[in-house]
Amino acid sequence: MKKYIGTKEVMAEPMLKSVAVANGWARTSNDKVDLAGYHVQYNNPDGTTYDSWSPKDVFEKSYKCAETYVNRLYIELEDVESRHKKLAAFLESEYFRKIKEEGTKFLLTLQSMVMTQYSCILSQCINDKFVGDLPGMPFGIAIEALKFGLPVRRKGWNGKGMFVVKQVSCNVEGDVIPKMQSLPQPVKNILMKRKQPCINYTYQLLLVQKSGRADSWTASSSDIFADDWEIVMEE
Repeated sequence: MKKYIGTKEVMAEPMLKSVAVANGWARTSNDKVDLAGYHVQYNNPDGTTYDSWSPKDVFEKSYKCAETYVNRLYIELEDVESRHKKLAAFLESEYFRKIKEEGTKFLLTLQSMVMTQYSCILSQCINDKFVGDLPGMPFGIAIEALKFGLPVRRKGWNGKGMFVVKQVSCNVEGDVIPKMQSLPQPVKNILMKRKQPCINYTYQLLLVQKSGRADSWTASSSDIFADDWEIVMEE
């Protein structure tokens, strides 16, 4: 025999057992107290439905309300945190230390990191509040934030008010070039002599200082391997 885990989606509503008995969804009994429970409707493979009744404690141990997306987020968060707790215990066990393949150890450790961040993401979604902070945020996630136009910075930077942002690519047409303050006049003269003068700005990263100064920025090795990145929400 092997162990199996199944999932089933049902429709349900609170209902006393006496009401369920009256509708033929539960058997009569000699209970002295009218038991609280749920009227449960199951979907059969052929499209028909089957109605039954379940005691309150039995039903609530097996099912969680998933009527709204917030309900489903709570279910997902509870499941992720439960699984993460078991994984964390395994990573501290002798069984993990006995694994010889370093790649396997890396994947299990990475799984734990991602689950931590995923729990934080779910919590922010539930509260409908984006705070921009994920625990142990690596440079890879910072890059994804930059792609969405969000400014990022490292918590370990000494300079206050600094952040990195992705400059949006754009095409500057010829009629705008003479008005540009960022181009020297000799460059403008060369560009305007072309048949179709234009400048195509491609993506680049800018380090913006609190003073407003913006310089082209390239990540250093310490930036790439750091895990203290955060999304800037306010100064």
